[in-house]
Amino acid sequence: MAKNENIVKGKTKSGIKFQLDKRIQDDARLLFYLTKIQDESTDINEKSKVLFSLLSLIFGSEGGLQIFMNEVAAKHDGVADVKSLIAELTEMLEALNLKNS
Repeated sequence: MAKNENIVKGKTKSGIKFQLDKRIQDDARLLFYLTKIQDESTDINEKSKVLFSLLSLIFGSEGGLQIFMNEVAAKHDGVADVKSLIAELTEMLEALNLKNS
């Protein structure tokens, strides 16, 4: 399989362009991180750590994570707040699922 067959490209409603490796949806770590973030018994400090682990998994490197956060800040009045990060990430993951169904 050619490498670019594993890539899903898109753009969020705010205009952030993205490329995701569609194989990420089969990575057990993705499910683990998403479950921990949604678990009401996970405290806020742990959720923060898990969120950044999730972002690092998806964007593959600290450089990719920094680019994403800078893009979010640029589209959201100069601040990469957590709600905006999650909203943008959610759109990206939804696009991944829609394009692979």
